[in-house]
Amino acid sequence: MSKLYMYGTELGELEQLMSFVPNFMPRTSGMIVVHGINRGKEESKCQPCLDEERSSQISEIGNLIKARYRFDFDSYKDITFTCFKNHRSIRLNERLINLARNYDGELFLNEIHRSRFYSVCRLQDVSTKDRNTFYLATLFLLTADDKLWSAAKDHVYLDSFDFKKMQLSGINTEGYALYQTARTICMGREYIKLDEIADKTLIGDRAFKAIINAILISKYGLLVLNLND
Repeated sequence: MSKLYMYGTELGELEQLMSFVPNFMPRTSGMIVVHGINRGKEESKCQPCLDEERSSQISEIGNLIKARYRFDFDSYKDITFTCFKNHRSIRLNERLINLARNYDGELFLNEIHRSRFYSVCRLQDVSTKDRNTFYLATLFLLTADDKLWSAAKDHVYLDSFDFKKMQLSGINTEGYALYQTARTICMGREYIKLDEIADKTLIGDRAFKAIINAILISKYGLLVLNLND
């Protein structure tokens, strides 16, 4: 039985839209395993590592991180503005300037965020140097928020994430933005737009920092952890 009361009626679609987190338009459409791969029908695989699949997608963020370059930056400001150089959004540029100005050498939001991220890596017993950068960026986002991590932690696997089983009830707008950006990076489909990410009324500075840093990780890997101011 559907959990929507109006399922199958003319009001069914409206009721479904009302169940989404406010301010975001709807997008198209386990435990941490340390010794094997859990794959099921409902599991969302980390598909961006498959270049031929990613090339067929239209995600703005997907196109942003698709091109891979040799890492030769030593400044957080330089790598950030190089990554987003083709995007002319005034709001986005203003937020990137502020983010770079306040960079303190730490990509993680706090020590709890850092501890969660590396705890999963240790449990999986796979060196971060050997991990797909899209996977690391997705994990970076899912571990950034307390409630989001509570919803996600039982659905994280060695090479994939089961997004459909993550129950987001009680999550706030910023946590939802982190979730949708994680899906966008992992799946290569547009679940959130850069214009939404740049909007201060939707996404605060902490969530914005996590999202931008996750995009940098997906493009350049964990070498970005060693950047100077």
